[in-house]
Amino acid sequence: MSSDHTDAVDHPRSRAFAAGVRAHHEDLGHTERQIHGVELVTHVTRLVARLVQDFESAVHRPLGITWAGFRIMNALWIFGDLEQREIARISGTSRASVSSAVNTLEERGLVERRRERDDRRVVRVSLTPAGLQLLHKAIDGQTAREHAWTAVLNDEELAQVVSLLGRLVNQDPPA
Repeated sequence: MSSDHTDAVDHPRSRAFAAGVRAHHEDLGHTERQIHGVELVTHVTRLVARLVQDFESAVHRPLGITWAGFRIMNALWIFGDLEQREIARISGTSRASVSSAVNTLEERGLVERRRERDDRRVVRVSLTPAGLQLLHKAIDGQTAREHAWTAVLNDEELAQVVSLLGRLVNQDPPA
C-alpha cells in the first residue's frame, strides 16, 4: 500500500468522521436508533471504499485487472456464460462500464463474446481458460487480503457480522 493511501486512512479527520456524523445527527434531534442506522451505513460505505481500494491496489492491479474486471470475471465463474446486460445487473454496474471492462478483458484474452444464433442482438460473455487461470490468482490474493481485514474479529463475531449483513443485503428494498 502506498504511503499516500496509508496517510489518508490514518489521518485524524478520517478516524473522527463517525464521531462527527453522530454529533451532527444528535444536533438534528434524531433518535438513537436512527443514529445507529446512519452510523451503520456510514461504516459500511467507508469500509467498502477502503476494501475496494485495498483489493485493487494489492491484488488486482498487480495482475493487470481492475476491480470491475475482477467482478465481471467472478460473475462469469459463478454463473457461467452470461448475457452482457445480465452481467451489469449481477455486478451492480452500469451497462456502459461493463461494456468498457469487457472490451479490456477481451483484448487481453480473458473473456470472449459471441452473438446468439437465434437473436444476433444478444451478446453472451464467457471466461477463457486464461481468464479462469488469472481469476484463480486474483481470488487467492483477495482471499488472503479478506482474511487479513477480518482478523480483528473472532470466529463468532465474524459469523455474526456475516449473518447480519446477509439479512440487510438480501432484503427487498424498503418501500
